Amino acid sequence: MSRSALRKMIQKFETIGQLGIFPGRRRKQILTSSVEDVAIAVVEANSQSPHGNVSVPDVSRVLDMPARKILRRILNLYPYKIKPLHQLQDGDSEVRTTFALEFLARMLVDVTWPRNVLWSPLLPQWAL
Repeated sequence: MSRSALRKMIQKFETIGQLGIFPGRRRKQILTSSVEDVAIAVVEANSQSPHGNVSVPDVSRVLDMPARKILRRILNLYPYKIKPLHQLQDGDSEVRTTFALEFLARMLVDVTWPRNVLWSPLLPQWAL
């Protein structure tokens, strides 16, 4: 900020008692009605789908709302791109097999285990 701008700001504050900075200059909050509309549209699309699948583009078309807004601002989901580092390699078959067997063994003990692990706020995302 330049000296003259700072001087003008001080003079304005002394005369008016305000700086003239208006509130609400940040991102607009999402209305609860739009969140409810998305929830209702998802339930309706789920009931009409023979497989129980709901696609975000279909919901965005029905609500006339951008899919990006639904994914990022309402559902808090962000796109994830698989990189070569994450792709499965040919030599990973033993690791994949042991992981699958451990996963199934834990599922036999407790059916809700995968959901508890994947949606737990206390554990890191891949702490299996």
